[in-house]
Amino acid sequence: MDYFEQEDLTYTRALIDGDIIAYRIGFAAQKTDKETGLVTADPKPYALHSCKLYVNQIIEDCGCDSYTIYLSPKKTFRNKVRDDYKANRKGVAKPVHLNAIRTYLISVFKATVVKNIEADDAMTFQQSFNQGLSDMRPYGGYLWDGESMDKPDETCIVSIDKDLLMCEGSHYNFVKKKWTYVSEEEGIRFFYQQMITGDTADNIKGIKGLGKVKASKLLKDTARKDWDNMIIDLYIKEFGYDEGRNRCVQNSQLLWILRSCLEMPMDFSYEQVQK
Repeated sequence: MDYFEQEDLTYTRALIDGDIIAYRIGFAAQKTDKETGLVTADPKPYALHSCKLYVNQIIEDCGCDSYTIYLSPKKTFRNKVRDDYKANRKGVAKPVHLNAIRTYLISVFKATVVKNIEADDAMTFQQSFNQGLSDMRPYGGYLWDGESMDKPDETCIVSIDKDLLMCEGSHYNFVKKKWTYVSEEEGIRFFYQQMITGDTADNIKGIKGLGKVKASKLLKDTARKDWDNMIIDLYIKEFGYDEGRNRCVQNSQLLWILRSCLEMPMDFSYEQVQK
């Protein structure tokens, strides 16, 4: 990945991760007593004002001419792939003012709540379309009900979510205030790395004992044409033949962030391994 300074930028539109903003502002506007566990939230108007200042600062830092904020729905297609997707988050208390902040983002900043996909998918859909990877507009010309894809322009994805580094193009981390450019090749490598490691944050199990460093070395030491077969072998050894192949397919569907006509790269036709 290449890092660059703001004055080097030429894009005009920021694609902003509203989910991250809503949670960060929500948790910042409350305190939890370490002994009793009692949560005390700031007054709602204070939380909403903090949200306004925070979003405006992000927009200013980006220096873009326009922006779109995306919010995820409660359920997406990934919940149908595996019912334990993000199951590790069940029972974890959400910020007191989370719904109020989401409503504020919608009413004041015209945030878009996408349907059946996550905010991540919406941002990468739009950015990959803008990168010229496809001139086909998915879903009959609509990304989701009521909103058509914009004409291609120069965009950047604005988030602190590492998973979005799977998408080619410009990225801005609004906490570290750092700009990054990801090539298509780097994005695909990141996906394969996650296929090996899994993603504990989303309760996606990978191969035990293989973290980011070992997974990266494994990909480096393996010819690109053999990555698919190598990973399928790892899953079969980890989970058994049937469960291994099934989980490998499921994980690819969970981990791959959607693009506008850029398909998930893994090929599951490999049949050389004996049961």
